[in-house]
Amino acid sequence: MRFSFTIIIVIALGLTFSCSEEFQPTPYTYSKLFTGQNNKTWKIKLVEDALNGEVVDKWMNDCLTDDRFIFYANAEHSYEATTGSRKCFQEPEADRLVEAWSFNNATAALVMIIPFIADFAVPYTVREADEGDMVVEIFYDQENTTSTRVHLEAIDEE
Repeated sequence: MRFSFTIIIVIALGLTFSCSEEFQPTPYTYSKLFTGQNNKTWKIKLVEDALNGEVVDKWMNDCLTDDRFIFYANAEHSYEATTGSRKCFQEPEADRLVEAWSFNNATAALVMIIPFIADFAVPYTVREADEGDMVVEIFYDQENTTSTRVHLEAIDEE
């Protein structure tokens, strides 16, 4: 009797330990659209101004054509915005701004810097995003009636 009880315990313990797998969380991959595997560089294609959800103006300034936005896939979520040689403002403008980016999936809020809007990180709503294109929008009022939409294109990925 004692022998069969020992065998039952050994079998139960064996099944318990052999069936349990170590939990390996799957890394969140949606952010890879922004960063690529290591980093991804974006540039502005087009800017739209919207009122009550309708586009009222589309534009692109020459000063924005050499701006670059680099999202890094590191633990710090580093982000770099460079303004290039063409400046949008007459007062001194930073050539390079470094900050952290973040993304909230529940609200589709991507926190980043776009220097012609603000020289510090602010939340933009991600309207669309895939490997090569992204549209972000920032609202200027509490009613979400006045906004700017920035169309970005991926130009380099590592």
